[in-house]
Amino acid sequence: MEKNAIIAIVLSLLVLLAWQQIFVAPQQQKLLEEQAKQEEHAVQQEQEHGETRLPRTQGEGTVPVDGVLPTVEAATRELDERAQDVVIETPLIQAVLTTQGARLKSWKTLAHKNLNGEPVEFVSDDAMLRGQFPLEIFTGDTVLDNELNTGLYEISRTSIRLEDGAEAETVTLTHETQQAGRVTKQFLFHPDSYTVEMTVTFSDPAQIGKVLSVVWGPGLGSELEDAMRFEAGIVAKTAGDAKPVREAAKKIDGLRTYSNIEWGAINRKYFTAAFFPKNANSTLSVNSISLQPQGDEKKVDPIRTILIGVSQPLSEGKSQIALYAGPKKRTELELAHEGFEKLIDYGFFGFIAEPLARFMDFLYLYVHNYGVVIICLTILIKILFFPLTYKSFSSMKKMQDIQPQMKALQAKYKDNKQALNQEMMKLYKEKGVNPMGGCFPMVLQIPVFFALYQTLSQSIELRGAGFLWITDLSASETLVFKPLVLLMGVSMFLQQSMTPTAADNKQAQMFKFMPILFTAMFWNFPAGLVLYWLMNNILTIGQQYLINRRGETPEKSAKKDAEETPSTSRKRRKKGK
Repeated sequence: MEKNAIIAIVLSLLVLLAWQQIFVAPQQQKLLEEQAKQEEHAVQQEQEHGETRLPRTQGEGTVPVDGVLPTVEAATRELDERAQDVVIETPLIQAVLTTQGARLKSWKTLAHKNLNGEPVEFVSDDAMLRGQFPLEIFTGDTVLDNELNTGLYEISRTSIRLEDGAEAETVTLTHETQQAGRVTKQFLFHPDSYTVEMTVTFSDPAQIGKVLSVVWGPGLGSELEDAMRFEAGIVAKTAGDAKPVREAAKKIDGLRTYSNIEWGAINRKYFTAAFFPKNANSTLSVNSISLQPQGDEKKVDPIRTILIGVSQPLSEGKSQIALYAGPKKRTELELAHEGFEKLIDYGFFGFIAEPLARFMDFLYLYVHNYGVVIICLTILIKILFFPLTYKSFSSMKKMQDIQPQMKALQAKYKDNKQALNQEMMKLYKEKGVNPMGGCFPMVLQIPVFFALYQTLSQSIELRGAGFLWITDLSASETLVFKPLVLLMGVSMFLQQSMTPTAADNKQAQMFKFMPILFTAMFWNFPAGLVLYWLMNNILTIGQQYLINRRGETPEKSAKKDAEETPSTSRKRRKKGK
């Protein structure tokens, strides 16, 4: 019974882990496709009307603003051949501003590579194809907005190169508009940060007090690269709320607004683009839109992506906002903005997962390889839980020892359940066995296991991190035969061979297939998680060996007491007296 309980717990853990990859992902994909088809017509109708004006937000402390977000079709712009590029390079990023609209044409993180080995691009493919770039600005006046985002700006310099330790530098772009006078867009870049500070200034006094929206989108990076795994969503932190609001793109139906925001972000698994408005009374506007991939539209269904904008009043004709576009690395998020590390979602057991993530960072300072970090972390967790594991195994052995006596009692009292229960309780008491003794210690370890799973799943540090033949610990093995997964299956078989065998032949046969089942379940799991489970199995084998050496093996003990029942045991003790 104890072994059944433990197996049930382990199976439950693995089934939950496999559920998302085996069942949930295909269902989400089907739902996403159906939703995209249903909403495509509605989206096209929106696009026919040009810009999408958001509903006015009301309430104490909110900005009474009609925030403006462009739709894809309305924002499609002709690229001016006269436009120049302004290239900014730092140790962390390479950014390109275009003088047409003073917009962000490219933003690449140099430390992170895509599948082709090139720096990760944050400006989406669709934005490049349509001429719609991040950091466009909107006032609600269609004519003025078109001029602000398509006019040619004068530039102060064509390139900046910042080395480590250098001072932050500014790029200034100016444009004379027909309606709002001189408009200046300044971008302050730092050598040691993924953040750029943007200031928009209008010289026309009539613009003071009006609302200006700064937009990012559509999307973040390539929306077509493994869309389900890296599906975009938004995270918004409003003033006064302890936790940020999270929404997946497919769950956002139409336009949404969030008032009094501290920050708002387009969120993907490993990367994010976030706005930090300087004005406390700022509104985040979000629109989930349908993008049709370029190419054979008949074969490729539209996907859902995000367009976000932050609206704030032009205080003294000026709007200030900071943009973070970089990895979801906890240390970088903490430097970007206070509380921004809450962007990372560690799930229900985050209070355990976050310390584990910090400890992984600490270990990396000394071992410099995340594969070794996972091994060290597994060893430390195993040592920490050794008392519970020892108690669980010991209780399981005791239960196995009395299996023959339990079967004898079941045969003797098969027609009297009350008497059977009484005799069973006597047997437990006499042998010092707690029926739940093997199960409870294992249950205590479940939160740590799930927390560790979330830690490994959310750690961008594992992305692209190699170990032995593994090229990326955040993804499944690339080798056809996946030796790490096979080793995990072999280790599970060895572990099973050292544990007490089931008295029921049917159960014993079922247990023999468990290593095969688990190997299949882990086949497409991230290599980092498989490495953890392999090391956990190896250490468990070692623990089982030590425990078995300290006392009789269950098989010997079971053979010795095969015919012993509580009654014969009491007679034996009386005879000894």
